[in-house]
Amino acid sequence: MRITTIRHGETDWNVAKKLQGSVDIPLNKAGLNQAERLAERLSSEPCDIIYTSDLMRAKKTAEIINSRHNVELVTTPNLREAGFGEFEGQCIADEKVRKAFGAYMDVHVHAYFAKVHAYLGEILRNDYKNIFLVGHFGTVRAILCLLLKIPAEKRGVYTIGNTAIHTFERDENGEFHMSLENDTAHLIDYDRTFEEKFQK
Repeated sequence: MRITTIRHGETDWNVAKKLQGSVDIPLNKAGLNQAERLAERLSSEPCDIIYTSDLMRAKKTAEIINSRHNVELVTTPNLREAGFGEFEGQCIADEKVRKAFGAYMDVHVHAYFAKVHAYLGEILRNDYKNIFLVGHFGTVRAILCLLLKIPAEKRGVYTIGNTAIHTFERDENGEFHMSLENDTAHLIDYDRTFEEKFQK
């Protein structure tokens, strides 16, 4: 089995460094173009099914990816970003906000991870060989920690960029190994020519 996790494309709140959480923010123009480039890159990769968060920034990214695959697309709230409470809409670049938000997540991260892990367990019980999971920074981090057996307290060791790919392969002993980490090679040499192509 191979699992490919994908973070959604860029939003205006990503650019402004605002915490999105459960707020339903759409992809911006750059995010749509990132998703197109990602879809082209993944077009030759085998895919049996795509699961995506139901928040529009992830769902739209998944729909663009699936335009090259035409497989079953499962939309679910179980792959949403964590709710950030009063911190939603606040700027993470502010040091006071960053520290307070970190303390907030230290309290709430275990419940959030448990939710994502339970849903991933359901997915793994199905007989799919190649699975795409499209979600958010938190979603990908939760899945990564489960598959690589990393404690939630050490969740900050991995970076997850917009439209970044992480790939996990399961060996004959049932253990997962990461074969691709935070890969955004599809965004290298991004230029206006590509952007204009997908505005037509």
